[in-house]
Amino acid sequence: MNRLRGTSKTPLAVAGILATPLFFVALMAFSLKLDKPSHHVTKKGALVLGDPTKATIGKVYLLSLGVSVAVVLVGVLAMLTRSRFAVALPALAAIVATTLLLLPLSTWETEHTARYPLGVDLIPKRDPGDLILRGEWEQNAYTTARQIGFWTIVMSVVAIAIAVTFEIRRRRGIVGPPVPPPPAVATGEPQVAPQAPRLP
Repeated sequence: MNRLRGTSKTPLAVAGILATPLFFVALMAFSLKLDKPSHHVTKKGALVLGDPTKATIGKVYLLSLGVSVAVVLVGVLAMLTRSRFAVALPALAAIVATTLLLLPLSTWETEHTARYPLGVDLIPKRDPGDLILRGEWEQNAYTTARQIGFWTIVMSVVAIAIAVTFEIRRRRGIVGPPVPPPPAVATGEPQVAPQAPRLP
């Protein structure tokens, strides 16, 4: 902990910022990958699909949170390197994590649609209460994950670009505009100026 006190907190701040959208990308991706309906057998022997179990939902959230925590841990490790490019490490980790989640997304969307033949609301299409068509939720989750993932990668690239820009300026000896000195502080006893005599 003592090593962290004298280091720049910028890598950790960058990791924390990127971990937030990454969590939602992972949430959509792992929902498509792992979410599945529970199965119940009626007295007549018919198989009925039900809502996902709490264990399944918990697993989706834990894995999504784990991806974000991993990026934050990379930010902590980047602080220990004391490198001027430490900001780039959590940004690169976020890019890698986002890419790994987005690459199989289309396959996971197809698999999730197959697991829910009636749609995620589990209501037959002919029923008036059917609000979500088969594959509709999956398409929305796929689109949302890709959009948030795109902006997560953009934010990561911007963070790296800013770090590189500051390092180039430092090596070239370019400094910012001079900071003006603070205003003078009045010291000593207050003095009363003598009044001019009034004319009669």
